[in-house]
Amino acid sequence: MFRKNEGHKQQKMFTVVDQLPETAKKHLEKSWAHVFYHEYFCKLDETVFSVLYSEKHSRPNTPINILVGFETLKSGFGLSDERLYDHFMFDLKFRFALGIRDFDEGNFELRTIYNFRSAVSAYEEKHGINLIHKASEQITDEQLKQFQIKTGLQRMDSTMVQSNIRRMSRLQLLVEIIHRFFRMLSKEEQQEHGELFAGYVKEDSLHYCYRVDRDSIDERLAQVGKDLSLMLEQFEKVHGDEKEYQQAFRVLHEHFRFEQETIVARKNKELGGSALQSPDDDEATYRTKSGESSRGYVANITETCDQENELQLITRINVGPNTTDDQQLLAEDVENLKEREGIDELYTDAGYTGETAFQATERHQVTQHVSAIKGKKKGKNTLALEDFTITRDSKGKVTAITCPHGQEGELRESKKSNRYTAGFSAAVCQTCPFIDQCPAKRLKKRPSFVLHFTTTDLRVASTRKQVAQTGKEITNKRASIESTVRSVIHPFGGHLCKLPVRGQHRITTIMVLSAMMVNIRRITGYLFPEDESKPVPDGYALC
Repeated sequence: MFRKNEGHKQQKMFTVVDQLPETAKKHLEKSWAHVFYHEYFCKLDETVFSVLYSEKHSRPNTPINILVGFETLKSGFGLSDERLYDHFMFDLKFRFALGIRDFDEGNFELRTIYNFRSAVSAYEEKHGINLIHKASEQITDEQLKQFQIKTGLQRMDSTMVQSNIRRMSRLQLLVEIIHRFFRMLSKEEQQEHGELFAGYVKEDSLHYCYRVDRDSIDERLAQVGKDLSLMLEQFEKVHGDEKEYQQAFRVLHEHFRFEQETIVARKNKELGGSALQSPDDDEATYRTKSGESSRGYVANITETCDQENELQLITRINVGPNTTDDQQLLAEDVENLKEREGIDELYTDAGYTGETAFQATERHQVTQHVSAIKGKKKGKNTLALEDFTITRDSKGKVTAITCPHGQEGELRESKKSNRYTAGFSAAVCQTCPFIDQCPAKRLKKRPSFVLHFTTTDLRVASTRKQVAQTGKEITNKRASIESTVRSVIHPFGGHLCKLPVRGQHRITTIMVLSAMMVNIRRITGYLFPEDESKPVPDGYALC
């Protein structure tokens, strides 16, 4: 049965906190723990999680704000469950942050948090809603209002985070899949089909690979493909819906192809980044960026950046497989931020440029500022479409185009949508000092130079022009987001961090809660700066 936690609002007359010396009280009063209690714990809407509990009269739940707070502290400090539980049992700051001022109350068994995680995960799997993410965004929105933070200007950046999975070679992954397939079978099935699996399950997958010579790997892969296909055929009717069967089916088609009833192993370069990386994490993908490889996910982080704000907060965390294009993450986040906070301008790097990003920002009326743009740079001694003067009407349709030499072109719109052709007099072009640099090409049968372009070319040209004019300013504006990214992943090892969890749900939860803890630290620094003359805000005094 669900019940809200109201007990922390009425404290005992005498607690451990009351017995602290005045110096210690003042230190606690200005600590992260006090801010966590006021700006996170008390703001958490517990009713969001009521859907996890029965409506029948039964034993009340362990307080939701304590369980979610426990998870947030775990993510924010990068602690294991056991270490955090020790802090919860014996560290006054951690207990105070969770609304507990004594050591003889509020205790729960560690397995309670395991059950809570399982329930939240099961709910998301069934309904597609991460309750912790939903509750955290509600808290962030309240913090933005309380501290009067302007949200019209924001910046974003992404980072790769690794799932807690082993790195496996192709052969080891396939053999491990067969191991788990075999363990799924009943004892009777194992005995009946033992000969089919015998060559793989006598030892673990790693030791199996130790005994394979480098020169015979291709041969072994081919044999694994044949045996795996036979296994799937044997058990399709009985175990076709089992997870282990589905994984085996998936890797067979990812690593092999059928040629005239023969199974052939694909080349390494044929395997896409979305291929299964581990049987322990179906959603993790593979990606190489700047020469570094990662198996896991990408986290997109957005924060406010208006210069008038004395305090900037992280407003949105979005996690997807690391093969997800940054543009797609931008499109999802812009829609969310427009609805929640009315974002007007967004600062990004080159990774967020492209048609998907353009359509998303256009649809939600958000101006995107980029510090660079993808693609080949224009040569120093060449002209490009951005050097032409282009006039459009209110609907964005091109109405006129003038070359850098001042000649107005004869504009025609192609029968194919979003395509244009501009013709320029050859007589004028022949006397132009830019003739060798111009992208317009001379026609063979007519005395004319022609320039072909599309609306996409126009968008790219406009972006290049904006980068050339304000690139340094935009770079300076978005630079601090890289420090924010590091703050979020710092508890887990910093650059290319490996999180202690697997699966997109758990990765999302831990990244969201780490960001919430970053916000708490920022609010603490804002409320209690080094300047001791600043008074304690109303409602924060311990006494």
